[in-house]
Amino acid sequence: MEKLPLGLALDLRKVVPYKTGSWRTQMPVHVMQTPPCTFSCPINNDIRGFLRILADKENFVDAWNILTRTNPLPAICGRVCPHPCEEGCNRRDLDYPLAINCAERAVGDYAIDKKLDHRKEHITPRQEKIAIVGSGPAGLSCAFHLAKRGFKVKIFEAEHQPGGMLRWGIPTFRLPREVLDYEINAILKLGIELECNVRVGVNIPMDQLTNEYKAVFLGMGASIGTRIEVPGDDAQGVYSGVEFLKEINSGKQIDLGKDVVIVGGGNTALDCARVAKRLGANTSIVYRRTRVEMPALSEEIDEALEERIMFRYHTNPTQILAEDGKVVGMLCVQMEMKEADASGRARPAAIAGSEKVIPADTIILATGQAVDYEGIELNKRDEKWISTDNYLQTSIPGVFAGGDAVLGLETVSAAIGQGLRAAQNIEDYIAGTLQNTLSRPPVVLSKDLNTIYYETQRRFSKQGLPVHERLKGMKEIYSNFEPEEIVKESDRCLSCGLCFQCNNCLMYCPDNAVNIISGTGKYTFDLDFCKGCGICSKECPCHYIHMTLE
Repeated sequence: MEKLPLGLALDLRKVVPYKTGSWRTQMPVHVMQTPPCTFSCPINNDIRGFLRILADKENFVDAWNILTRTNPLPAICGRVCPHPCEEGCNRRDLDYPLAINCAERAVGDYAIDKKLDHRKEHITPRQEKIAIVGSGPAGLSCAFHLAKRGFKVKIFEAEHQPGGMLRWGIPTFRLPREVLDYEINAILKLGIELECNVRVGVNIPMDQLTNEYKAVFLGMGASIGTRIEVPGDDAQGVYSGVEFLKEINSGKQIDLGKDVVIVGGGNTALDCARVAKRLGANTSIVYRRTRVEMPALSEEIDEALEERIMFRYHTNPTQILAEDGKVVGMLCVQMEMKEADASGRARPAAIAGSEKVIPADTIILATGQAVDYEGIELNKRDEKWISTDNYLQTSIPGVFAGGDAVLGLETVSAAIGQGLRAAQNIEDYIAGTLQNTLSRPPVVLSKDLNTIYYETQRRFSKQGLPVHERLKGMKEIYSNFEPEEIVKESDRCLSCGLCFQCNNCLMYCPDNAVNIISGTGKYTFDLDFCKGCGICSKECPCHYIHMTLE
């Protein structure tokens, strides 16, 4: 027998006639990967999973069950989350990213309408007691996941109602209170005890909790509004952003006068401005940089502009003017942009001789927030935020923390994600097995997909109230979405990295080596007949089939 070149030699004794797999050098395998939407989500929601259930089965109950494995507040997140998942969506390279945020809200609203209840995991109830300090998104998330795991959980809340900054820091036109109340109550129905009007560190010593409870989670948030120091900031009519929103959300009446000026460029500043506008004031926002540098959501800025709120960019306050102790205006200076600072944003510098006065009856300094540490001694980061290790454990053994008090000012979804992580770490801590989280499968990118098999489709667009209707009160801007529209939008999901039964591998295999498993709709490979040509892998739209060496 003539000797074959090195690397091509075959043991012909093992070659079986008609079974091409006997001389195959590579084989197809199914490899589930992480879609970029989930990779970008701070909660690690199974976004692909709940969207495909909606698209394939139109099943909102199953979609809600999938979402609430990680996030117990989908109707809330569907309204206030800045949806970084959409930034990662591979569909954006084909036409437009999927409206994931709207789909999440629709699933959450369906659960509220149908009064769905969370299900506990089928485990033996645990005797260990866990204390949760704060009932904001981080505390609620941690309590939810611990209760589902069978632990006895009690939440201590300083205010007279639960919700934290979800209740006191977000206007009702963005988050209706009936939505907030329903999702909180659904969590509490898991058997979680709630005690309000209790400030840990003041009404209850911290060491009492550490003695009585197996573990403690601090989800205190950043509930104190901070102000930039400006001469005259003690005048009547000057509020911090947090203080103003809390007064309004508590139902108190505030005489704003005719002109309201808000200082700041974050979401709190935008919320304050939009509330003031709805209360009938001429409203303007003063910000020392440009719109590009504003940390507020672009969507919120667009809506504020539609509502005729004035933005004064390149403007910085230098003094608050008052008469008889009452605000009458604000002295400002024009700014110009210099080289970037440590944050990467252009550094503003004052222009000499550019001072001007902006009339104001009320001034809201929405320039920062801080944590209330009264009675609680912990190691801090930058003297502001709670310092934790990789497991979210603080300098006190058995005391964990998460949310804004750890992250600095972050999103609701980031706080929920930290509550989930903390719950997992607390369970490991009690078991004595704190361990690192396993890495996720690799992320599948748009360049990996075969997009020729996907059609371009129009993205779902939510329709809000006309501006003149919005400004009449605090009514929610966007009404509930039609289920049919959300199902249609979900069908735009590319199912990146996971089979969605398109049949391409079955149709294109030249050797009939792809079979369907009866009753499942799933595919399997007959390796006796697969010659490893790789056509199935190349024609798989979602990059679920990979070729590997024998």
